Amino acid sequence: MDISQKDVENSKNSHPLGTNPYFRFNSSSKHIEDQVFKCRGIIINERFWNRIRDELTELLKDQGPLVLYQLGLSYGVDVGFQGRSLTNDSANTIKFLEYYGLLAGWGRFETSDFQLNDGRIGEGVIVKIRDSFFAQTTKNHTGIPSCYFVSGLLAGIAEGLFEEGHHCLEKRCLSTGSEFCEFIIRRNVGDPTSNF
Repeated sequence: MDISQKDVENSKNSHPLGTNPYFRFNSSSKHIEDQVFKCRGIIINERFWNRIRDELTELLKDQGPLVLYQLGLSYGVDVGFQGRSLTNDSANTIKFLEYYGLLAGWGRFETSDFQLNDGRIGEGVIVKIRDSFFAQTTKNHTGIPSCYFVSGLLAGIAEGLFEEGHHCLEKRCLSTGSEFCEFIIRRNVGDPTSNF
């Protein structure tokens, strides 16, 4: 399946409310199928995600956020790699993944324009997520952004797309009262913490 920008736009405009071109219920197998990544899908709700996140954080204490980031990173690399194989360029892949994330119920993704230098991200890429499922499920009063899984996911997607390590830091979070979650993705160069 090769997905172009035109396919993404046509998909957005041609599916009536309530239909989803990427996920479907197979009445024979009684499974939800992910039509893009060719695997079985599940639907999770806020209570389920909150339990996973809270238990990991409680069991692993300070390491909980790191584990969530790493889970997102690992999955994101796979998504980025598979997304790259479905489209003809990185811009189309990003638009496709923004729409896929929306239909998966994760939120409305908006990726800033960016330039590639020799196939690499030059400056940081800003990703905003409006109505983020992961941030909506928790409200924190610390003022510290808490979408560790999504930060890892975005870094992993960049790594899968561009075939080199990236890191991601959440700058704003819906769970702390911001209007949206905002992340900055940068290519790993030396000490990742010095890049922010």
